[in-house]
Amino acid sequence: MKFLGNISHLSNSGKLIAKSSQTPPLGAFVFDKDKKKIGKIADVFGPTKEPYISINIFRSINSKDFENSYNEDLYFSNNNKKRKGRKTRKKK
Repeated sequence: MKFLGNISHLSNSGKLIAKSSQTPPLGAFVFDKDKKKIGKIADVFGPTKEPYISINIFRSINSKDFENSYNEDLYFSNNNKKRKGRKTRKKK
């Protein structure tokens, strides 16, 4: 796991916004300081040197828990491999 950045705020739409010093890959899993998987990276926006990261929080995680988590460290996993057993259908 790599350091992603720090929590900035919780948006009105329920997404977690973090400030980073790098541009992580879209769809990467995000973990909190306790290494608990909390969501996936949905969007990267803002200045290229210090972008903001929009994170879709998993439904099993209560987004209200992050309202008072300002400046908490977040991490991401760079190995997003496809799950085994999932097959794609061929279009005819």
